[in-house]
Amino acid sequence: MAKCRWCDKGGLLSRTDKLGLCKSCGPEVSADIENHSNVIYEEMHVFERAVEAPEKLTAIDKLLASAEKLVAYENKGLETCSPPAKLVLAEYTGFRADLVGS
Repeated sequence: MAKCRWCDKGGLLSRTDKLGLCKSCGPEVSADIENHSNVIYEEMHVFERAVEAPEKLTAIDKLLASAEKLVAYENKGLETCSPPAKLVLAEYTGFRADLVGS
């Protein structure tokens, strides 16, 4: 008996993919994870290259929004990005606090 990690639907005849997602959740959740992971990686690079604080803050805000979305998937036991979104969220929240405080 399989149970979807995202929607928690399951039953005797239910099937899930290799990520543990049902047929209706699989494509949408996988695409969302990939999209938010890409945003995180892109904004990390923008943050690293940025010189001005406003540009850094914009990159961090976009990155944090995507990381928060991915944390919801991680809380359901799904693998998202590397490093995990929880770590990215914690680290860049600290960077944001440092920027705003200075």
